[in-house]
Amino acid sequence: MIKATDIVVGYPTGRRGTRSTSVSLRFASYPGKCSPEVDLSRAARVAGPLSFSFGDGECVMLRGRNGSGKTTLMKTIAGQLLPLSGTIETGGEAILVPTRIPKVKGFTVEDFIRSGMLAESGAFKRLDREAERRVAEAIRMMELNQLADKDLSQISDGEFQKACIATALTRKANVLMLDEPTAFLDVENRVMVLKTLQRLAHETRSTVVFSTHDIHDGALYSDSVLAL
Repeated sequence: MIKATDIVVGYPTGRRGTRSTSVSLRFASYPGKCSPEVDLSRAARVAGPLSFSFGDGECVMLRGRNGSGKTTLMKTIAGQLLPLSGTIETGGEAILVPTRIPKVKGFTVEDFIRSGMLAESGAFKRLDREAERRVAEAIRMMELNQLADKDLSQISDGEFQKACIATALTRKANVLMLDEPTAFLDVENRVMVLKTLQRLAHETRSTVVFSTHDIHDGALYSDSVLAL
């Protein structure tokens, strides 16, 4: 679930528009903890105030023109940026899934998905039985079993997007967000990825949010729309 109340998103700024950490002494509730609210007189506001609520298992299309704040909003929900004001609740971890990373030759699909667990286990530690189970479950849910042993350089861009989503699934997030996951994909792969995101939301009961400029296909494979 995601619940936002009167949030304003943007970047704190210092002199001449540079980013800063200047904050006021007021506090706001922000995913499960207290975070300082930014002094709005010294902030680069991008969008808001926004209030919205989406439940578990919803697939949400985020749409808006370039510069409307889609990426900034998702970074704020994921905790990479503080809201300039307002509150956000996610009921657990919210992850912004990377969608613009290179397919590195020499790594299999399973190796790549397993790398999503390194934040928990450490880069030089073996995964325990539970972690391996979560990797196998992510591969199964994203229907990547037949590709698990393939080199990343040998799979399609659409299949690679599914592998990126699988890395996030291993972390059991309440909210999964993807910034334009269908950009530069052909029609077949674009539809496949969107169908996968909606199925994933329904099956895992996670809230899935994706941004897109392809409003027609996005509307076909989403349950709700948030327009900026």
